[in-house]
Amino acid sequence: MLTGLSVGAWLLPGPRRVGQVTFDVNTLLYCAIAVLLGFQSITFAIFSKMFAILEGLHPAAPLLDRFLHFVSLEFGLLAGSILSIAGLGVSVYAVSVWKAHGFGPLDYSQTLHMVIPAALCLTLGVQTIFASFFRSILGMRRR
Repeated sequence: MLTGLSVGAWLLPGPRRVGQVTFDVNTLLYCAIAVLLGFQSITFAIFSKMFAILEGLHPAAPLLDRFLHFVSLEFGLLAGSILSIAGLGVSVYAVSVWKAHGFGPLDYSQTLHMVIPAALCLTLGVQTIFASFFRSILGMRRR
């Protein structure tokens, strides 16, 4: 996830050349996928650990408890909403750029530098909201 974020941020301004190799939107797309897969892996690990602790299959983890105390349902909803709104905002901007070009053909290298991060933010935002609800459900005690 961190590698995807780092390389993706490096590629945001435009194509980058390292020696004879040029990295552009194709690499940016794979960076976005790495971020998504990393996020899903992290949430799966947290949820699995929570479940194992709650079912008595694993001893309590103080570090996880502190993390979960900080990352509440409200925090997750706020973070997910901010990501979603940012993604939506950039998407609206991308459509306005397309409109300015008469809804005709665009230079994909230019537009995908906006659209890929926008789609990533939208997806991460919605996943964060759902993950927050699921984390909250996992934390409920049975009667």
